[in-house]
Amino acid sequence: MILNLGSPVPLLASLLCFVLAQPVRAEGRGDWPGYSWQQFGIAKCLPTASVLTCPAFHQKWDWKRDQWVDIAIAIDIQHGRLNLTQQLSNRDRHDDDDVCVTVLVLDEGGLTILAHHQNWHLRHDTAMEDDFVLRSGKIAAAASIHIGSKQCRQGSHQDDARYAAVLAGITP
Repeated sequence: MILNLGSPVPLLASLLCFVLAQPVRAEGRGDWPGYSWQQFGIAKCLPTASVLTCPAFHQKWDWKRDQWVDIAIAIDIQHGRLNLTQQLSNRDRHDDDDVCVTVLVLDEGGLTILAHHQNWHLRHDTAMEDDFVLRSGKIAAAASIHIGSKQCRQGSHQDDARYAAVLAGITP
């Protein structure tokens, strides 16, 4: 096929790319396809000392295997800080995976205030844990927390660009 530069084909191709692309809006779960999500309102977080302690997250990343994501969250509104402990436990003796875990803190309007994303490779019969501190001057406006996980079959950097775009869309 011979294309004339003045033909509408390049314009049509550009238009299709624009229409079919999934824009990142920093508006919660819709920006993260393929994840299994749990959510809870901030009202479910109980006050202890000077922080809110949120319900524990416990979910499989692969429904047919003994592979788990556990997350603990404490929110210090006074200091604009969210403390997050993330643990992956792969009790399967033969299966290694890349695991994506995303935590989103949304305001009442559904806009993302804070985002956390990790993609860890976990070998069979092992566990990993790490602590993270997220900061925001808007933490007092938090209305809900959404936690999602999935097996990242495209490798160790799957969804990293999406995470960067979501972070860029969060207004300070």
